[in-house]
Amino acid sequence: MFKTGRLLLTAVLAFALAGVVFAALQGVAALAQGDDGPGLVVFASDRSGNYEIYVLDPQTGLTTQLTNDPADDVEPQWSPEGEQIVFASDRDGDYELYIINADGTDLVKLTNNMAEDRQPRWQPDGLNIVYVSDVNGQWDLYLISADGATVRQLTNDAADERGPGMVAEGTVVPSPGPVATQASVVTATPSLPDGVVNAATLNVRANPGEGASILTKVNRDTPLKILGRYFDNSWIQVQLPDGVIGWVYRPLVTLNIDLSTVPVLNVQFIAPPPTATPTLAATAAPQVIIEFWADKTTIAPGQCVVFSWRVEGIREVYFHGTGVVGQGSAQVCPGATTTYNLRVIRVDGMEDIRYITIVVQ
Repeated sequence: MFKTGRLLLTAVLAFALAGVVFAALQGVAALAQGDDGPGLVVFASDRSGNYEIYVLDPQTGLTTQLTNDPADDVEPQWSPEGEQIVFASDRDGDYELYIINADGTDLVKLTNNMAEDRQPRWQPDGLNIVYVSDVNGQWDLYLISADGATVRQLTNDAADERGPGMVAEGTVVPSPGPVATQASVVTATPSLPDGVVNAATLNVRANPGEGASILTKVNRDTPLKILGRYFDNSWIQVQLPDGVIGWVYRPLVTLNIDLSTVPVLNVQFIAPPPTATPTLAATAAPQVIIEFWADKTTIAPGQCVVFSWRVEGIREVYFHGTGVVGQGSAQVCPGATTTYNLRVIRVDGMEDIRYITIVVQ
């Protein structure tokens, strides 16, 4: 992780200039930046009554306290560019990994589970952190991205993958289990995949949420390795047999493991875009046609007249007080000059009355 000679020289210089003596947590060394970093030393100390993270400037002897929490903050390490520090803390009841800026701002929680996550070591690329965890009941190595979005299990065996410092702290090492006698017959049991697709087709997305882009699709019975989960267990991060890593909807996967043993990942949930509400087209008002005429308007006594009408887009129509259909005619033989009407009631209830006078000479 760093050059031993450079660490020793920097640490000695820090102590000589600062004159500060601190009781480091057993198994936790003070870690120094290299020549490309800011030249500061980060360490854990219980000088305030519990372990906190401090930064020491070897040039001035100035010590700055970065964390202040009743829990123990331990095992700090600089990021390769010297701008952030990763450390372990039991502030939520068990040890999780946290990242903080070199000036003590922007504290971010990387892991979130009921297990112990310890001994973080930043990788040279500055994008990933290796740590140990007993999330699966044994101490194995894990790799987590610096943004907490991806977690990979690197080892999976009954051996203890922790460093010797942690063993010296008195942590109970998981029992290796019963040892088979000469008369025992050990039968190998094929291991089940973490999960299996139980839908005809399952979308594998870049983030949790139906709004995230689809990376690929897998078919029913595809085995999945589960790497992480969203906080409410609605989505899980999986690795496909071809190595593709993505997120799938949890109810569409049959699980063979307990999700509480899988780390919670701090990753953005992308909701589907809102469904557009269809706009109802305005109903066009029916076209209204009202036509009313007579074949003649002047007659001699004893003659008759034929009235005709054509009406559309209306509710009711009456010829001289008598209800009629929208299109028709009627013959009348008035004995004296008479005015006839066609009364139309529109759809909106308004009335439209047309008049024709028949003159009898």
